[in-house]
Amino acid sequence: MKRHLLAHFVDIKMDTTFATSEYHLLGEGINSLTEEFNPEEETEQWINQANGTTDIKSYTPSISVEMQDVDQEDTDLLTWVNNMIDTLPTGKEAVTSYIRVRVQGNGPEYPAVRRQCAISVGSTGGDAGGNVNNALTIGGRGDGVKGTFNMKTKTFTETTTASASS
Repeated sequence: MKRHLLAHFVDIKMDTTFATSEYHLLGEGINSLTEEFNPEEETEQWINQANGTTDIKSYTPSISVEMQDVDQEDTDLLTWVNNMIDTLPTGKEAVTSYIRVRVQGNGPEYPAVRRQCAISVGSTGGDAGGNVNNALTIGGRGDGVKGTFNMKTKTFTETTTASASS
């Protein structure tokens, strides 16, 4: 699978109820984007063992985004990023959601995971003669929700699990 077939969208309406979410593709101006899962591990080794045991306690996904402030088709996303840099939101004003989409199959709906997140601003600036670079961190909050994402309508539909009946 090529990198362009793993898409990440962020909700610029910052609607934690998901009633008016407005998802925009993280793409233009971004050379690299990796979702880190940051597992919290616990390792123990008893005195009678040659090797220890590792257990995974939890995950705290995060995405570091370095985005060049370049002319792009999605001016709403750029306006949102610039507003985040200008206002440096904290608390619930920094909370939104992102969606990871695996663009596989015929579409327009693809397998996806939506996760609430907090956006933190790291820096803005750059070298003389170059484009302005903005650094944001998208920090996961809680569990992700599986579903599908419609690339045309930019809407997420949660997968419902039917209960087994006898």
